[in-house]
This record gives sequence, structure tokens and C-alpha cells, in this order.
Amino acid sequence: MTRTYLLFFILLCSLVCCQTDKPPISVDEMSKVLLEMHLAESYAQQMPKPIDHYTLKNEDSLRKYHAGILKKYQLNEKEFLQDLHWYTNHPTLLDSVYQIMLTDIAILQTRNNRDQDK
Repeated sequence: MTRTYLLFFILLCSLVCCQTDKPPISVDEMSKVLLEMHLAESYAQQMPKPIDHYTLKNEDSLRKYHAGILKKYQLNEKEFLQDLHWYTNHPTLLDSVYQIMLTDIAILQTRNNRDQDK
């Protein structure tokens, strides 16, 4: 009887492990969302803050930027956090997301430098 349960458990585990584990949103889309989130964070840090405000970034502006980004990609905060959690559990794909982001940042920097030279 114990062997039957053990065999069933092993079979169940192998079926679960063999399933394709597709990302909830594509690597490309996740890289775009995260890039915009990081850019919004950077921009919010540069915004003027009230004198009595001791944080490093303008939280109200950042919330608005994040809400706009999530709306643009048709995500809500819960979905975004679940997707981000999924990617953190799949570090190889998360690395791919950040590699795409680095390429996109390099392109943005090149365009910015070219525009400044004009």
C-alpha cells in the first residue's frame, strides 16, 4: 500500500514538473513595464519636494506614474506584483528581462546624446 502511494506521489510530481511554465506576460512586455517603472522612479527622485519632506522621492508623483504605466499595459497592481513574483522565481527569464532593459537604456541614451548635440 505504501509503495502505491509513493509511486502515485512520484508520478504526480513528475507531471507537475514537466508542465511548461509559461510567463504570465512576455519577457518583452515585462521589460517595457519595468523600464518605465524604473524611469518613473528616477524622475520622481528629481522632482521638487516640500521642505518638510524627508524621503528621497516624491511618493505622490510616483504613485501616479505607476498607475499610468499599469493602465497603459492593462495591468492592475496585484497582477503586476504577481507577474514580478513569477519572474523572480524564474531568474533566467528575469535576467533576460533586464538584458532587454539594458539594451533599451543604451538606445535611449544614444538618442538623448544625439538630440543634445543638435
